[in-house]
Amino acid sequence: MERTVAEKIFSSKAHREVRSGDIVMAEVDVVMMNDASGPLAIDYFGRMGGRSVARPDSAVAIIDHYVPCPNSKVAGLQQMLYDFCRRFGIRLVEAGGGIAHQVVDELGLIAPGRLLVGCDSHSTTYGYLGSLGIGIGASDLASCLVDGELWFKVPETIRVDLNGSLRVGVTGKDVALYLLRMIGGNGANYRSLEFHGKGISSLSMDDRKTICNLSAESCAKCAVMDVDERAVEYMKLRGIDTSNIVHGDEDASYIERIEIDISSVPPMISLPSTADNAVPAENCLGMEIGMALIGTCTNGRISDFELVDRVLRESDRKFAVETLVIPSSREVYLEMTRRGYVQTLLERGAMILPPGCGPCCGSSPGTPRDGVRVLSSANRNFIGRMGNAKSEIYLASPVTVAASALEGKVVLWEVQDA
Repeated sequence: MERTVAEKIFSSKAHREVRSGDIVMAEVDVVMMNDASGPLAIDYFGRMGGRSVARPDSAVAIIDHYVPCPNSKVAGLQQMLYDFCRRFGIRLVEAGGGIAHQVVDELGLIAPGRLLVGCDSHSTTYGYLGSLGIGIGASDLASCLVDGELWFKVPETIRVDLNGSLRVGVTGKDVALYLLRMIGGNGANYRSLEFHGKGISSLSMDDRKTICNLSAESCAKCAVMDVDERAVEYMKLRGIDTSNIVHGDEDASYIERIEIDISSVPPMISLPSTADNAVPAENCLGMEIGMALIGTCTNGRISDFELVDRVLRESDRKFAVETLVIPSSREVYLEMTRRGYVQTLLERGAMILPPGCGPCCGSSPGTPRDGVRVLSSANRNFIGRMGNAKSEIYLASPVTVAASALEGKVVLWEVQDA
């Protein structure tokens, strides 16, 4: 019978044929924990009587939320990760290595057909290579560490067909916000978003990561991109195993089908205080901003900063507002330095923060002042998300954020050499 990607991968991991709605025990390929939720998972591990980790080689701990460590209390929690990983032989990526979702990818842990779980909601990012990335809670993470497997309800699937190709100046971030506006912040609750269509081929691999990352804002259980030839070539260049590519069947039982002509998607902005509260950016033209944030796990990759650098080089202005920059990893930061992007950003007045979650979730310095409008390339704009409930957060692509930061108000990037 015809099946969705989620049904096929869960069937593989449960060693039996399963369908949406089934409850399964599934083997997990990768387990990710960080310094935000990892310590609680370790506490649960102890309360469960855990004495060993079933598959330590499949687990990774990444210190990314509190970077640099802000106080002694957090230092104690991070020490729990150090001690736990040393005890059980789990790989640990120390502070400054990068944000978990980028680091998991750089470590080569994402591959088609895999089931990855992370103690962070934006683990949906991992679906960009035809895998299932699922965010889980601390108690489930502890159980997975003990047993090497976890129970799941196989999600129903919404099929999203992307047609056309992106216009110059429009990015995967804009597509993601456009989709969120269509389906709403609860529109994919406990469902898999499965992306198909010829439009995928016009998306860079980083655009695909961004779309899968933002899918968490629709409450999606997971998000998975169909693997096309471009993705296969990308994986071959990186030495990633392509032997388990899974495609969703055309006549599978999709609970809903959505079609988007991405050539008609404009630059988008999400208004406070949810990501699905998105409108065309032209609706906000001229709105004053007081802070800009470029980067994070959503838009902090080298292709994002390549676009930002292009925006900056087409203007001789310095940033008109406080502008924070967060590379998603040390590797990205190094490549930004090699290409001269860091120098340009600093010359224009940006502050470059260490690779980590930083002010995106209010866990590290970078809190906006009362009454300040922040234009951010991150993934969430909840009230108080950046540590101050008296500020406002708007979400946009790094292109729109950079162009607007130069002016101190929302503008659209006018491509000079398209």
